[in-house]
Amino acid sequence: MNHLKYYLIIFLLFLVFKHNLSAIASEDNQKIVVRLATENKLIPLYLAPFYQESSAFTISYIRQLEQVLQFDLNHNGMTFTIKNESNTPVGDFIDSINSSTWKSLNAYYVLKILIKGNQMSAKMLSMNSEHEKSVNNISLSGDLNQDRRHIHRLADSLHKSLFGSEGIASTRIIYTCKISQGLKSIAEVWEADYDGANARQITHENSLIVTPTYIPPQEGHTSGSIMYVSYRAGQSKIYIASLKDGVGRRFSLLKGNQLMPAIAKQRDKVAFICDYTGNPDLFLQAFNPEKGALGKPQQIFSTHLATQGTPTFSPDGTKVAFVSNKDGSPRIYVIDIPQPGASLKNIKALLISKSNRENTAPAWSPDGSKLAYCAKSQDIRQIWVYDFDKKQERQITKGGGHKENPTWAPNSLHLIFNSAGDNSSELYLINMHQTEAVKISSGKGLKRFPAWEPKFSK
Repeated sequence: MNHLKYYLIIFLLFLVFKHNLSAIASEDNQKIVVRLATENKLIPLYLAPFYQESSAFTISYIRQLEQVLQFDLNHNGMTFTIKNESNTPVGDFIDSINSSTWKSLNAYYVLKILIKGNQMSAKMLSMNSEHEKSVNNISLSGDLNQDRRHIHRLADSLHKSLFGSEGIASTRIIYTCKISQGLKSIAEVWEADYDGANARQITHENSLIVTPTYIPPQEGHTSGSIMYVSYRAGQSKIYIASLKDGVGRRFSLLKGNQLMPAIAKQRDKVAFICDYTGNPDLFLQAFNPEKGALGKPQQIFSTHLATQGTPTFSPDGTKVAFVSNKDGSPRIYVIDIPQPGASLKNIKALLISKSNRENTAPAWSPDGSKLAYCAKSQDIRQIWVYDFDKKQERQITKGGGHKENPTWAPNSLHLIFNSAGDNSSELYLINMHQTEAVKISSGKGLKRFPAWEPKFSK
């Protein structure tokens, strides 16, 4: 399946709209900047060079670990690392804090790391209170794929200690990676750490897969399965697969094309688009992760000759945001989930996106306060955010190159989205406190449709 046919099927039929591919600028040559009404001040933190004492690892390997931790500290939305411009000696891991020396660095915190043998210890020092937090006896294996996750957990532990909230360094994402094989194009689901590392292929269908999403976990667990759309049977159908084996099974036996599934955090219902009535409309299906679809689906939004697309649930599971061109141009609407048997005529949709006439791919933040979505602004698709409290829209990204398919981190602060190009598409990480996005994906293939791993919270 060639690239144009792919977009005609996915984007034209279900509201991810016609692209002017010749006008797309290269993402690799341009910075993607986040526009903020007011920028929060990030807290300066000094990360001392890792100390070694009879280390079992090479200097090169330790520098790799240091880079992982530095990335986490620079992209958590709360801190940034500073350099020791004066090259003032900073003592060793055991030395008590020298206030005058450290304060000359203008750091609020100093983080020291010791690697002794195959054990790692950390010491966080506060410049204001001279309070110290220690994390000890973190075992390292020498396998970077494993050890970087120890670094991520350390970063999240420090984040929790400093700010009282969970960090994102230990979270994961899924996405599709599309490659061409002669005249055929395939896209499989991949999973990676939040920073794009440790990427591994999940599905092996040798077909076209789009819009994967995690099935929300039970309390105290991590996500163990995903839902996605595949064309392996010809028509687009929804499938469920375990992250362990990636083998998909049909979600339901409903006729027609089914696309863009969204799963409520309560794990009890799925919203999706289906055309079995003759029009791409919004449906709701009762759901159980172990049993699959329960009963018959309910059509919950339809208007004459209009196309619906890309649903997303509110965190409490009582509302759905979606795209419709019922008023002539694709825009974002919100409806209350109707009772079974409710008349479609009585379902009222609230218009959210008023600033632009082409909008798609809404994503509801886990805290319920915001919707992120894609909107065309000056002929370039940018990421926008609607604030429910302020009832305001604002553009988040700017610059050349189309940006699409935003997905929220569990902290409702960070977003990942994909660029959209003819010959390249990569994943980018941003947060609402910083002004520049960072590319996190690499390697062959077009990376699209990112989805962040949800975390269970009461």
